[in-house]
Formats: sequence, C-alpha cells, structure tokens
Amino acid sequence: MIQCIKKKLKVLRADPHMQEVVQGTMLAFVLKIVGSGLAFGFNVAVARLLGAEGAGLYFLALSVTAIGSVIGRVGLGNTLLRFVATHATQNEWGKVQAVHTLGIQLSAIASGALSLIGFLAADWAAESLFHKPEFAEPLRWMSLSILPFAILNLQADSLKGLKRISNAILLQSIGVPLFGLLLIWPLVSVAGVEGASWGYLAATTLVALLSIWAWRNVGPGGVYGKFCYPFSDLWASAKPLFILSLLNTFLIWLPLLLLGIWVSTAEIGIFGAATRLALLVSFLLISLNNVIAPKFAELFAKGDLVAMGQIARRSSAMLTLLVSPVFLLMFLYRKEVMGLFGPEFAAGSTILAILLVGQLVNLISGSVGFLLMMSGNEKIIRNITMYAALLQFVIVLMLVPMLGGIGAAIATAIAMAMKNLLSVHAVYKKFGIITIPGVKVFL
Repeated sequence: MIQCIKKKLKVLRADPHMQEVVQGTMLAFVLKIVGSGLAFGFNVAVARLLGAEGAGLYFLALSVTAIGSVIGRVGLGNTLLRFVATHATQNEWGKVQAVHTLGIQLSAIASGALSLIGFLAADWAAESLFHKPEFAEPLRWMSLSILPFAILNLQADSLKGLKRISNAILLQSIGVPLFGLLLIWPLVSVAGVEGASWGYLAATTLVALLSIWAWRNVGPGGVYGKFCYPFSDLWASAKPLFILSLLNTFLIWLPLLLLGIWVSTAEIGIFGAATRLALLVSFLLISLNNVIAPKFAELFAKGDLVAMGQIARRSSAMLTLLVSPVFLLMFLYRKEVMGLFGPEFAAGSTILAILLVGQLVNLISGSVGFLLMMSGNEKIIRNITMYAALLQFVIVLMLVPMLGGIGAAIATAIAMAMKNLLSVHAVYKKFGIITIPGVKVFL
C-alpha cells in the first residue's frame, strides 16, 4: 500500500500540469477552508439570532436573490473564465480586456433591472405567491443585492481565467461572509430579519467594489490597446451556459423556493440550514474547479487531450481521498452538527443525511461539468442538467406536499446524482476519459 502511494506521488511530481493543479488546489483549499468556516459561522449566527422561523424567511429571500443573480449573469461566468484563459494563454491582452468589459456591461444591465423589479414587486410576491406578508421587507432589500453579487462573481471568474485563484476565492468565498459576520449582530438587534437582509446587501456591495479594484490592479488594464469583442462570439458560448447556470441554481435553490409555498417558515429554515451544511462537503471540489477550469481550457486550446485526461482522473482521486473523512464525520454526527444551529434545527438530521449522499456522488465524479464546458461542449452539460432539473421538479411536486423537507432532500439528492453520473458518461463517450476513482470501464 505504501509503495503504491509512493508510486502515485512520483507520477504526480513528474507531471508539470498536475503539479500546477495540486499547488493551486492546496492554496485554494486553504482559502476555501477559511471561506467555508466564515460561511458556516455566518449561517449559524443567522439561525441562532433569528430562530428557525426568522432563518426561514432569510433563506427564502436568499434563494430568490441567488436565482436572480444567476439570471443577471446571463451565463457569462464560465464564458468569461474560458475566453479570458484562452486569450491570456495566447498573450492576446486586448481581447482579454475587451471580452471582460463586454461581459460586465451586459450583466450590469440585466442584473440591475432584476434588482429594481425585485425591489418593486416584493409586496406582491410575499402576499400573492408565498402567502407570507412578513416576507416582503427581507425580499425587498435582498433583491437589491442581485446587482453587486452578479458583478463580484463575474469579476472573480475573470480573475480565475488569469489564474489569479487566490484573488477570486477571496472575493467569492471569503468577502461576503466576513463582512456579513461583522454586520449581522448589530443590524439584527436593530431590525431582526430585515436587519440581516441589510447586512447581506452591504456585504455584497462592499465586495463588488473590491472586485472592481482587484481587476484594475491585477488584470490587463487598458495598456494593450483597444479591441471590440464580437457579441456573437461571446453569446454563442454564454447562451447554453446561461441555461446551464440557471438549471444548476434551480437544482440547489428550487426545492427551498417551493417549500416556501407549501410549508412553514420554520421548516424552510431547517431545510436551508441543512442545505448550507451539505454544500460544505463539496468545498474542495469547488476549490479544485477554480484551478482546473482554466487548465482544461488551456490544454484543450493546445489540443493536449492526453494531459487533460490525466489531470481529470488524478484530481478526482485526490478529491475523494481528502474529503471522505469530512463526509463521514458529518454523516455520522449529523444530529449534533445540525444542533449547532440551535436545538430546533436538530430535527433536520435526516434531511442532512440525504443531501450528503447526493454531494458524495458529486464529489467522486470529479470536475466533469467543467471539463465539458471548457472544451466547448456546453450544450451537452446543459442538456444533462436540464434532464436532472426536470426530474427534480417532478419529484418535488410528488413528495414535498407529503414529506416536506425530507421530500425536497430526496428530490435534490436524486437529481444531483443523475446529473453527475450522466456527465461522467458523456465525458467517457466524448474523450474516453473515466473520472470516477477505481472505475476501469463505464458503460
């Protein structure tokens, strides 16, 4: 066994591409641990300060905001990452600056309009759609965060394309929960759930301003000349990714959104807390994706499919090895972990267990979605995600009225497993690459 591990390490040291991925992933891993810790602390603070009912209103408003932000980005996140990485590899800095500027401008228009619509329509949505009049004020202020949240994420994705992974993670994973933690206690003490919404809005706005500053300082700037990037080229990639990103967001947030229509705010709060906990299992996969996505784009642009396959296989094995202990601890002590949010949240231990199983399949599958996206196969992953989202929606309609949060968790886990396994199959059929550790043949 020891000799096998030594042999694997020797192979990794001999692969310069994998060395870059490992080094970048470890840095991203450390930053992601900090970000996950801050996010966990922020969610615990929300739950303990507001209780299950108040947390339910907050998480429900957050789900609306998350979906609005994805719509406001119109699929440009991974498109900017891919195009910036491709042009930066070829030293086409004018194109890097041009594609970034065009993407930010388009998203600012779309997300700004959605923020305004959410602000003005909050009363109608709270009373007519969710039948919760007390939901109006949290929704009104959280809607305004759609614009800054979209901007900070697109800036971070562009920085990933330049391999500025630490800058991107600081913006996407650390900034908002850090500022949120600093603001939530005084604001909640003044205005309750509405104060928590103010804190989130202030945090996203501050980080969005920092993201603009970060791009100006580490990006290509305006010194490389002017270049008008064709909208058609950008939209050809962004269009399928827009649908994909929206479907991915639905996979995470739609069950909670539909729970808001059928169940009490307390049950929404418990499900929301369990969802945030389950996502912690995939934090290393997210860290890896931050590093490996631009590497996939670079290798595909060079036509080096052999190296791309090696990185996909080895990174998946590395992920499974590193995250399995975290999964086991959370699964075995799920009641105690949920109890950290407060005694009333311990009832969500079964929901957490089901969601963790779905995240485990996501983990062992590796970065299959990004491999398809960065190789120009956006439509394949879009279609797979569409099938998974439709399946989830059907199961939610069938189970949530009877089982509440448990039904939503079952729907989420099944849909996530289906999406990842179909993506693994698509990668094998397209490139002959098998990403699941230990699997030699995938039929």
